[in-house]
Amino acid sequence: MKEIPRKNLKLLLAAGLFLALTALKLLFPAQTASARSALRELIGSDAGYVAALSALGEGLAGDGEVRSVFLELAGLGGGRETKPFTQETIADLRAALPQLTPVETPPAEEPEDVPEETPPAVAAFLEAQEQFADYPVPASVSYAYPELPFDYVSPVAGMTSSGFGYRLHPLKDEVLFHYGTDFAAWTGTEILAFAGGTVGMVGWDAGFGNYIIVQHDGGWRTLYAHCSAVYVTGGQAVQAGECIGLVGATGNVTGPHLHLELSCDGVYYNPEFYLA
Repeated sequence: MKEIPRKNLKLLLAAGLFLALTALKLLFPAQTASARSALRELIGSDAGYVAALSALGEGLAGDGEVRSVFLELAGLGGGRETKPFTQETIADLRAALPQLTPVETPPAEEPEDVPEETPPAVAAFLEAQEQFADYPVPASVSYAYPELPFDYVSPVAGMTSSGFGYRLHPLKDEVLFHYGTDFAAWTGTEILAFAGGTVGMVGWDAGFGNYIIVQHDGGWRTLYAHCSAVYVTGGQAVQAGECIGLVGATGNVTGPHLHLELSCDGVYYNPEFYLA
């Protein structure tokens, strides 16, 4: 007959004693202590069994070391202390699980690109420029509609007679880019500062006639041309809506009007976007 290995014999003996002592503890709790002592004397001939089963008896008394006893009997304990499974330990483990176990989360859905609605003034301008689609937009021009960093007002009480962009020049009879907007008005109509700022220059030009340049916050600039009178001087501070001159027909014109330009850092924008 094949001999049962000592290690397996220990394990079987421990299991049997565990079941016996558990039943005894449940049925006769008062006799559990004396039975435990008797078992120690019964197996006193083997020092290894005495140490292991003594620890088993203490486990039945409620100190939570039963699991370590079985490990020792099976030769797997290695003398390492086993931490009891208390409610506090389980709570700590649950708290640590999110850090120990990475949770795969589905990738966030990218927001759909919602096309921005084109302002009516911009749409009308782009539609009007379609007939000049073969002409390149000058490098110093932008068809964008940026928000201005200041308050502004209409500079003149008049109607648009020639808009920003490509047009058939009224005097040269050829398609040229118009860098400003012309507002038809009677001579002597007040010209108001588009926004607050500082007068950068006042002068006369063969094409512009009498003109005024006002510097605004953020690198913005406005130019007012063909004035019949100028009421400001270079370096003067002006407020939005302040009268800075009068409409006229000076320079190269076909009639009295205000030519208004709006630019920022050398790039020209359509004034009509802000005055529609």
